[in-house]
Amino acid sequence: MMRNHGLTSAHPGMHRAMGRPDYRQALVASLGMVLGLVIFVAAERFVTPRYHFVTFADDSIPFLPWSWCVYVLFFPFVVTASAYASAEDFRLFKSSASLAFVAGIVCFMLVTETVPRPDPTLIENLFLRQRISRLWGLDLPTNGFPSLHVAMTCLACRMLWSTRIRWLAAGIGMLICLSTLTIKQHTLVDVAGGALLSLLCGGVVAKWRTAVGVRGNA
Repeated sequence: MMRNHGLTSAHPGMHRAMGRPDYRQALVASLGMVLGLVIFVAAERFVTPRYHFVTFADDSIPFLPWSWCVYVLFFPFVVTASAYASAEDFRLFKSSASLAFVAGIVCFMLVTETVPRPDPTLIENLFLRQRISRLWGLDLPTNGFPSLHVAMTCLACRMLWSTRIRWLAAGIGMLICLSTLTIKQHTLVDVAGGALLSLLCGGVVAKWRTAVGVRGNA
């Protein structure tokens, strides 16, 4: 009994994943995404695209309108991950996501990219045609590098990595990242940039918090 108790205490993320969700964390994540989306959409209106990162590999990736359904899973995925993460992992996520967002906005201003998109009127399914048309009407084909959609998804997966559902989270996260390509929201360069951004920001924040903790205990 004592050994199992110690194991649970050493892995609060695992205990959280199997327990009840923290709705406060979910609310904070939801508000953060709404604020970030408002800033992102506003920033798109003030830039002029100058770069084009589409490669032959991007051209070989098919446009799959149904992958919109996977793409929008990003929002409930991040909120759910936040709800089931441990308090410490959620704090790391908040700091890492904030840093990644600021870095992403700076990149958008310095490396303004245009992402060519298919004609939505050619989509046969009416529901998907309407959804994708509205998405592209809101999210202009600019500010693609790095993909914040991918960066935030990777950070959400990292938030759950100490839990028993880490592989499930990783699988869902992978599908969301792939959907950014098949719905033609991003290029391969954008996706790679988003993944790298998440690694850098997550690593920097983790090291900083470790250093602060060491100094605080000294």
